[in-house]
Amino acid sequence: MSYTMSVDRVIQLARCDDFPEAKIREMFAQYNATELPLEILATLPIPLPVKVYLALQDEFFSEAEFRELSLAFAKHAASSNPAVQNNHFVSSTISAYEQALVETRSLAHGVALNANIRQQVEGYRGAVKALMEPLTQALRSGNGSGAPLHTVAAYEAVWFAGYEHHGIACRNAASCAVAAVPKEQADAALQWVLDNAVAVTQARAA
Repeated sequence: MSYTMSVDRVIQLARCDDFPEAKIREMFAQYNATELPLEILATLPIPLPVKVYLALQDEFFSEAEFRELSLAFAKHAASSNPAVQNNHFVSSTISAYEQALVETRSLAHGVALNANIRQQVEGYRGAVKALMEPLTQALRSGNGSGAPLHTVAAYEAVWFAGYEHHGIACRNAASCAVAAVPKEQADAALQWVLDNAVAVTQARAA
């Protein structure tokens, strides 16, 4: 993997936010480059939500790194809500993810996790989904009797972090981790997500 993103790919991904193509090309021109690593991309004057979206694309991370980030986002989301953090199934799911991450690091590329760990992850994730679904339905119905959005988002972050496509899991867990905090803290949460992503790429280079 090159762990860089091309200017054309940045333009393609930023287009949905109507961020001007000319500005993006100008930023890359200042570095006299057609591709940039995440550490530099993270410093460019691009709107923070767009930058976070760019930062969590497949170009920048391996499967194991995506797992690591997903776990960090799930833990952050859970810790932002005491009811979620103290839930037995949430803490058990996070422990199962941690065990899977440790095991994955020692496996040869392409080798599957052993059945016991997979069953543990799937079982606890299923329990979190069972907890989450009635809360989500109550939110959708708008009857006001369910848990607040922040709580539901925290549960969703934990559930999403174990999704089998690691890039999608990571992006969804990050989005829910941001939604799990009050709106006025959203920018700080987005910056935290971006900083974590950059830290993973820097650790690789160290």
